[in-house]
Amino acid sequence: MRFWWFLIWFSSLTLAQKPYQLKPGHKFAEIPFKFVNNLVVLPVEVNGIRINLVLDTGVKQTILFNINTADSLSLKNVRMHHFTGIGKAHKVIPAISSSHNHIQIGSAVVNNEAQLYLIPNFDFHISENIGFPIHGLIGGDLLKDFIVKLDFKRKKIILYNRQYLDKKNLKKSHVYNLDIKDEKPYLKGFIQAGKKNKSSDSLKFLLDTGNSDALWLFDRQKLNLQSNKKMFRDYFGMGFSGMVEGDRTQIYRFGFDKKYRFKKVYIGLPDNVYFKHILKNNTFDGIIGNEILKRFYVWFDYKAKKLYLKKYPRNYRQAFLYNEMGLNLAYDGKIPVQVKKIKTEFANQYSSGVIFLTGKDTWVYQYKFVDKLVINYIRKDSPADRAGLMPGDILLKINDQNVYNYTLEELEKRFFYHNRKHLKLLIKRKGLILRFNIINTKNL
Repeated sequence: MRFWWFLIWFSSLTLAQKPYQLKPGHKFAEIPFKFVNNLVVLPVEVNGIRINLVLDTGVKQTILFNINTADSLSLKNVRMHHFTGIGKAHKVIPAISSSHNHIQIGSAVVNNEAQLYLIPNFDFHISENIGFPIHGLIGGDLLKDFIVKLDFKRKKIILYNRQYLDKKNLKKSHVYNLDIKDEKPYLKGFIQAGKKNKSSDSLKFLLDTGNSDALWLFDRQKLNLQSNKKMFRDYFGMGFSGMVEGDRTQIYRFGFDKKYRFKKVYIGLPDNVYFKHILKNNTFDGIIGNEILKRFYVWFDYKAKKLYLKKYPRNYRQAFLYNEMGLNLAYDGKIPVQVKKIKTEFANQYSSGVIFLTGKDTWVYQYKFVDKLVINYIRKDSPADRAGLMPGDILLKINDQNVYNYTLEELEKRFFYHNRKHLKLLIKRKGLILRFNIINTKNL
């Protein structure tokens, strides 16, 4: 699964959050992160239990879900709350608030009076869809009291004590003004739908590190799309109130100003039904996700309302891609597979009083358990759909290569996000082994 969005709004008042701090003697803290499917995943300790949280600038609070260690994770001073999230159904989701918790990130960042929320009995399936255990989100409450650098080259987040930051660190960076609302960062940008189109008026975007996509726009009329503009239906991922679908198309240009502009960007146009209850009181036009942000060294300064961007050349030049084949995969436990190996047996032979050691190779078959990968979504009218693949199919091989030799992310990058014309898939469906040929005729 490639695209996720975690933006939510609490319907009841939140309690005041005590600030995160650096331990005495530390001017800054470097924390390694895993960058999995365009999501920044931080190792965090909550009351002594180590979990993985997505860094999500689209949320203010620390939110826990998928907690399998709930019996050992002790939460203090609990109260009931509720919130809403995106989805066709305007669901009110119950949550438990807890205060006076101890949270530590890395060796130097602590909060001994942390406020967090737990969503009980809620299976978000994110771990299955990205192949890495995720237990929740952490956002504005962490970032607001530091100057924060996201270093996608070294895969580290650096939290600086404001008074000790050397301004040389920001040298050659381009500065932008942020609008900070409810500890969420917003930035102006422009869109040019086609080469002959005029650029849109300045639009307001949420910078959302919990969204692994490049760009979303809520009101497609602001694109001034021509009636013959090619687009296709797509699945963008999951929100807290259900999955998100809409249209996707390629635009000529997106940028922040004349300095940083990108061509041939794929933009998501989610259906309005998912956002009507959220956008009613929140005036912004769309979302900028990590597919854009990862192309920079990024500094957030919430207190000064500044964003600093410096080009990361390796990522900056990468083309914008989408899943052309139209199928998404998920982990679904383990499956036994037969592995063929060579076994060499040695024997002693005597000849003219001399002992010779001879070897004989034979094939042996063994079983081992590997990750079971299933197709969990197929885009309508996509090459995968036209080939006859179905959700629930177990994927065994792609182009005669065993899928268990790759991670889910490696498979998607290698086979589904590049301009491939033909894929051969070996599938297991209801006990039958089937072969499929996917022929790619580009949607855009």
